[in-house]
Amino acid sequence: MALAKAMWAHGTSMVVEYPNNIKSEWRAGFYIRLIGKPNTTNWFHFAIPTPVIENNNRLSIDSALMRYRVKHTLTSITNIHIYDGEKKIANINNLNLSPTSFGMDRWVVPGKPDVKWGVGISIGIRFWGSTDAQNTIEIASAGVDFKP
Repeated sequence: MALAKAMWAHGTSMVVEYPNNIKSEWRAGFYIRLIGKPNTTNWFHFAIPTPVIENNNRLSIDSALMRYRVKHTLTSITNIHIYDGEKKIANINNLNLSPTSFGMDRWVVPGKPDVKWGVGISIGIRFWGSTDAQNTIEIASAGVDFKP
């Protein structure tokens, strides 16, 4: 079945859960660059613009996507959690994603639930390096594909 909508949020809109675990953050026209403090983990959150009903039909959540890169493999995405309002609808853990070139990863939401309240994507990131370069991630955007 074809997609009904694809909604994205730019990296500059991302919210850091634990600012004390970040050495620096830089928001530019093209992405947000984060440098994590050595040997920390953190959560980063995107509020995705969410169409819940289109043409009198409730949409379902097909997948979440993110475009990003790291400067070194000692920084990695470890978790992707997807929410509809306060309800967690996908829990993708035990990841170790460290692409050093911009690419897009896609995570299918099990069961493709109907969207009711608004979608949030939470990203767990581990910073295991000892230098700024080893602890740098650049996130361009995150999004969600919706099906009719």
